[in-house]
Amino acid sequence: MSKAEEYVSDRNNILKKEENMFLGSSLILNERERVLDNHILNLRSDDPTLSYQNSHDFIPKKHFFECRMNMVDTEIFNILRRLPKGHSLHTHLLAAASIDFIIANITYRDNVYGKLINDQFKLRFLKPDEATKDGWFSLEEKRKNDTNFDSWLKQQLSLIVQCPRESYPSLESVWEKFEGKFSAIYHLISYKPAFEDYYYQCLKELYEDNIMYGEFRATPLPFYDLDGGVYKAEDFFHTILEVEEKFKEDHYDFIGVRYIHSFNRGISLEDLRKELEDLLTMKEKFPKLIVGLDFEGFEEHGHTLLDFHEELINVREKLDFFFHAGETNWFGHTDCNLVDAVLMKSKRIGHGFALSRHPQLMNLVFENNIAIEHCPISNQVLLLNDDPRNHPIIPLLSKGFPVVICNDDPAVWGATGLSYDWYVTFLAMTPKKCGLKVLKQFALNSIRFSALDKDDKVKAMDVWSRRWVKFISEMIEEI
Repeated sequence: MSKAEEYVSDRNNILKKEENMFLGSSLILNERERVLDNHILNLRSDDPTLSYQNSHDFIPKKHFFECRMNMVDTEIFNILRRLPKGHSLHTHLLAAASIDFIIANITYRDNVYGKLINDQFKLRFLKPDEATKDGWFSLEEKRKNDTNFDSWLKQQLSLIVQCPRESYPSLESVWEKFEGKFSAIYHLISYKPAFEDYYYQCLKELYEDNIMYGEFRATPLPFYDLDGGVYKAEDFFHTILEVEEKFKEDHYDFIGVRYIHSFNRGISLEDLRKELEDLLTMKEKFPKLIVGLDFEGFEEHGHTLLDFHEELINVREKLDFFFHAGETNWFGHTDCNLVDAVLMKSKRIGHGFALSRHPQLMNLVFENNIAIEHCPISNQVLLLNDDPRNHPIIPLLSKGFPVVICNDDPAVWGATGLSYDWYVTFLAMTPKKCGLKVLKQFALNSIRFSALDKDDKVKAMDVWSRRWVKFISEMIEEI
């Protein structure tokens, strides 16, 4: 072998070793799966927008608000939409059903009123005399005189704008707008009849994206009606279960839902202790539904996990942890929540955006098989990462770390289900030689790292496997 040939051989060996380390590389595809795999690889090779020579046309490079419709028109997105993606593991309940649904199916009901409070628009159901007394205006009356009201309303409930980079010049500015979106609909969705339809829609949008199970982060909503009904926190959980059973009657292969309680990072130590007691009480009443806890909110504001470590350690045997951690660009302070998430044995880590800066933590995450909840569109919209080709999850994928693709708050940026986040991850964060293997691994990871118990995971894997075989057969017939 000449020196030139030896050089090429060494080069190929390095690339082959890296290829064999990437997430999903150990999977063995059957003959039928390889047919679809080749088709997907051909799509990646033939699409001019996926060529480095045409990188200015690369769809995921653009801001999601500017390219989401372009995604939908691609053949790869169509495949991902139909692919059985398994489970959705990181979604905030108040941002789970599309804004269009809320506007068309909830805000057009009788007795819906709006009001600007401290520069934040809010919606709720009220009796007319209560609304008039407190300065709320009727949406029904408003629409009679303002044909553009629904467009304005959509702007109040989502982050979508024509020029996102100009509208949100800093991470702090976009987070301020972002957190206000939850405040806008909080009391609207707390109206019990509206919540029942809203939650059904949450499950429907998952199912229509070929997702068969979901985990929602939330706090019990303060239910009310216009007849003076009095509701307790447990009524919230009963309603979740009732709507889920109704949905299962209509969709026989839907596995179900689990609930992760989310404390706000600004909570006081005294309130945390009280709410932990309440959560443990609810856990005893709903042992299968309530699977654990998390903290939510802008990670650079409020308390760190270290501030609450004693209280959390005391409940660790009764509640699993699914902590947001490392959702930051900072190095050396905010990202240190990752240390506590690992030490407190968090089952999964939400975002983990800063993890690749911490070699010791990376080793511990890998050794302890802690999955990273990867939310690429959220990271772009909320200004952690502009071009997904530079996303810090890529080194983790390259080393075969356990990663699950999640959607975070899809309604706020005009997405539904998981397909958009899968699309961005697949095209921007995996090598061009990656095809069906990594996609199948993403689906398998979503089941493996879910909060389902062992028996339910077996059932979920059986349902997913049958849907996977059907998907492969249908795709082969069409290509």
